[in-house]
Amino acid sequence: MEPIIDENTTLLIVGTFPSQISRDIGQYYGNPRNQFWKLLGSILDINLQELEYNGRIRVLQEHKIGLWDTVKSCQIKGSSDQSIRNEEYNDFSHLTNIKKIICNGSKAMKFIKHCNVPDGVSISSVPSSSPARAIKFSEKLKEWGEEIVI
Repeated sequence: MEPIIDENTTLLIVGTFPSQISRDIGQYYGNPRNQFWKLLGSILDINLQELEYNGRIRVLQEHKIGLWDTVKSCQIKGSSDQSIRNEEYNDFSHLTNIKKIICNGSKAMKFIKHCNVPDGVSISSVPSSSPARAIKFSEKLKEWGEEIVI
């Protein structure tokens, strides 16, 4: 999927590769069980889940937040990050306005080293918003909130 980044983006949230549902509908975090929009909505104090996708993206852009993935293409079974093989990585070297990259999950953090992140960009990781990551929402929200400072 194409990145959601504009000239004002300073914070980039990256995953590994879109889920099967996200790929099918062409939307980042399209699986309704994924907690991404609930997490970001709680941090921004906006009910993102009630907005249509384009409205959600507009809110992120108003807060200088962009979305992309570390993996450009790969072989994958369904949505399982564990099954990713023969990956080709996205190149972040041109993202000179980005100040911070937050990796959504440990696999994204593992892959980010292959993405040519410009020098000086801060990189951190938060627990995956995926429904496969069994951790309490309140714990995820605490860690996400510590990294996404608006």
